[in-house]
Amino acid sequence: MTSISNLSNWQPAVRYPVATTGKPINSLVEKSGSAAVLSPSTVVTLSPAAIAAASTPVSTSQRYKDLGADMLKQLAAAPVIPPDRAKLPDEVDNRFTLSVTTRSGAQVDLTLANVDDEMIYQVSSSGELDEDERNALSNLAAGFQAAIDGLAGSSPQVRLSGLTQFDSKFVQSIDFHAEVAGPESTSQALDFHIDESMRKVSIGGPDGKADVRVDTSTLEHLGTKKQQAKAINNYLAQFDQAVSRGHGDKKLMSMFKDAFSDMNRTATAEERDDFLLTPSKWQLNADDRSALTGLSDFSASIAQTPKSSNPRKAWEQDTFAYDVSQATKVGGPSRDERSIGQTQQSHLNAQFHTAIGKSGPPFFDGTPQTQNYEYHQIDDSARGDVSLNYRLGKLKKAGLEQVASQSEQVQTFLLDKLTSEKTTPSQQSLARDLLATLTSYEHIKGDDTLNDNIFLLGSPGEIVARNQQF
Repeated sequence: MTSISNLSNWQPAVRYPVATTGKPINSLVEKSGSAAVLSPSTVVTLSPAAIAAASTPVSTSQRYKDLGADMLKQLAAAPVIPPDRAKLPDEVDNRFTLSVTTRSGAQVDLTLANVDDEMIYQVSSSGELDEDERNALSNLAAGFQAAIDGLAGSSPQVRLSGLTQFDSKFVQSIDFHAEVAGPESTSQALDFHIDESMRKVSIGGPDGKADVRVDTSTLEHLGTKKQQAKAINNYLAQFDQAVSRGHGDKKLMSMFKDAFSDMNRTATAEERDDFLLTPSKWQLNADDRSALTGLSDFSASIAQTPKSSNPRKAWEQDTFAYDVSQATKVGGPSRDERSIGQTQQSHLNAQFHTAIGKSGPPFFDGTPQTQNYEYHQIDDSARGDVSLNYRLGKLKKAGLEQVASQSEQVQTFLLDKLTSEKTTPSQQSLARDLLATLTSYEHIKGDDTLNDNIFLLGSPGEIVARNQQF
């Protein structure tokens, strides 16, 4: 047999026992041998790899291999499946749900789940789908499968870029939800939403949580692909610096970085020629964009689950919290009298233990003899503001202001006694007139790399080093 037939139409979940013999799964009707079983509402043919994944006792990632992609591809040729009010079981081991709203207003829902060794498949549509809508859904297959594979792996990863590349002529919005069982009754969850005006993803699990939200409702300050790629790489370098300084969880930060990258690869100036050529009082030129990051405005945060590593002092927690954002404003009575401002900020707050004079963690066993350690408390922030002002169509003022502050308090304990306490504060700032650079001949010829030097928010020392380059 070469197919799994009998997909549920949001009737009580249709389950498929996972065979332990390595043989293909029989259809539900054949397994039950009962005329009372609800007849199938559609038929989905899965690939041999998908059948093998569903019929062999394997890992979660192998179990779901190719299943999501095959379901979505087959939807292009399947009949419409009306939804009803029945729900999935209250308790499932893993769950992956994709909800797509089409331009015609139809909502299509696909769910993959398993309970122990039983696989559950559900598909429904609230209305008829035309050929273009079916094709648009089918084109999401690889993205849906990539999102499943990322979360189902032994080291969860965020892989959402494929779901951000949908045909907006036929698809209005996409939602993806995943819950993956982990060790000791823990679970990793992810929620993703995208439409014309926003992209957002939330991650939650035993290690902590992370959120990324990108505002795509405005287009005037978008940059080129090259500019956006450089801005994203600058931010990723900043995140690496933060997790290193704050002794954060690298696995959680890796998921945060993936989410940040996927959400911030939005439309670019090259892809919006129709917009850029349309007369508008807010239309920006190449000079304006080169002074900005080229990214859509965003807010992002990551927070680890606090841990008490010292059994004698539960209040001395190991924590890590970091947030970063960008906000852009374009105003003025007309394009010739416009003003442009962009603000970037970041903040790091962290506490952690280290062995005295070392970067690694100390050894604690609850006895006073192991109470030899340093307790660090970090509080860093950085902010950058760029402003452009036009009068009578000419750039009259262009400036950059950036400030960064750091504070680290270190308490040293020997045999559980506080022997020293030291706080190291520092602050540096940078101010630069950008008018000459923006109006220079070389810049007009197309240099879009201005933000490489001025927008990487980091430590005060880095700001001083960049100031010396100017």
